[in-house]
Amino acid sequence: MMQPLKRCGSSLPETILDYEDILTEILVRVPARTLVRFKCVSKHWLSLISNPNFCHLHTLRNPPHSSISAFFARTSNEFGLVPLDLDHGQTSNSNCNPLNFGHNLYAIEIVQSCNGLFLCCPLPAEDSSFSATTTSKPLYYVLNPTTNQFSTLTPPAAAAATTGKPRVFGCALAFDPSKSPHYKVVFIWCVNEPIHAGWCPYHHIEIYSSETRSWRLLDSSFDTQPQVRYEEGVYCNGAVHWVGTDCEMSYYHIDEERVGLVDGFPRSHEKNLYTRLSRYFRESHGGGHLHLIDIYGYSLTKFEVMEMGRDYSGWFVKYNVDLDPLCTTSPQILRAIFVLLTLAPEENEEDEESSSLLLHTPGKVISYNLRNKTFKSIDLTPKAGVDDSFCRIDLQNYRYVESLGVV
Repeated sequence: MMQPLKRCGSSLPETILDYEDILTEILVRVPARTLVRFKCVSKHWLSLISNPNFCHLHTLRNPPHSSISAFFARTSNEFGLVPLDLDHGQTSNSNCNPLNFGHNLYAIEIVQSCNGLFLCCPLPAEDSSFSATTTSKPLYYVLNPTTNQFSTLTPPAAAAATTGKPRVFGCALAFDPSKSPHYKVVFIWCVNEPIHAGWCPYHHIEIYSSETRSWRLLDSSFDTQPQVRYEEGVYCNGAVHWVGTDCEMSYYHIDEERVGLVDGFPRSHEKNLYTRLSRYFRESHGGGHLHLIDIYGYSLTKFEVMEMGRDYSGWFVKYNVDLDPLCTTSPQILRAIFVLLTLAPEENEEDEESSSLLLHTPGKVISYNLRNKTFKSIDLTPKAGVDDSFCRIDLQNYRYVESLGVV
């Protein structure tokens, strides 16, 4: 005899909670860019996906070092990208410029990319050689390119101290979603009016916290180094780093509020500021290591990958790179028509030390395995009717990873 169906013993509130948990477990596995579109499904989905707790959970389940979707050009008026997520990044991103969020501005310039967020500043139309020290008002944005949300920042102390040009000497974004859903922005500004060549030795540090939505001015002064470029900071292992002409490195550890300096080293006669064609200074994709690559005019295809010791003991040679074997298949490399994109762990490799150097030449991305000296290339063919310049960037480029990070 067939038994009658039994009613579910759970109450309606419990059923709703179960549904919410199941829905969360499903959506947390969906790519961030797809979730942005899913907000249109219903008000309930919009509320869930926009919730900061869900955004942080999604980031933890999909860490920024898991995959890179694209590399962006430096400015929005010359927008271009190199897509790595070829299934949809090449088509959707080519027709949508997330840097066009400032409708009343001539253009936006990326200052730094950090784990899915961009630190940006306005680029005035009358000055194509813009830097953070040439505007009448220090204005910056923290942008999430995936959600197209942004926050506007004006460092109050630096703005108040301005008698001529703003005294913002450098800034950097610090965001590690594995430690906190909140970010900080470090501003360095001149104590006195800049002296020779726009440089002054003594600076203050002012920090913005997205958690408190407030600013904090440190009491101690920050002694800058004249050969270090503070306009281009790199965040790694809880500290912001800046590198100098002779590879000396200055850093500021945010949690410990500690300033440090790593000595450089002498270069040969051929290796100097005037013969250097390009410089790559970034955190490794996957985190934890700082890498420095200098390419000189006398040796375009042979260079060293330098790595900084975790204890700041100094730079050491991690890899010696020889791209000559690539020149037969990609002669653009021999003519120096290539861009360094990133140094990333090699996929499907048991050896954790195995890394690949990603290069971009017009029309393709080349992955060069630094351990076994093999390479593979991926063609970048835009859709019909799309300008192929959208799939090109120059030496100044910034990695983009999908993220729901709240700004």
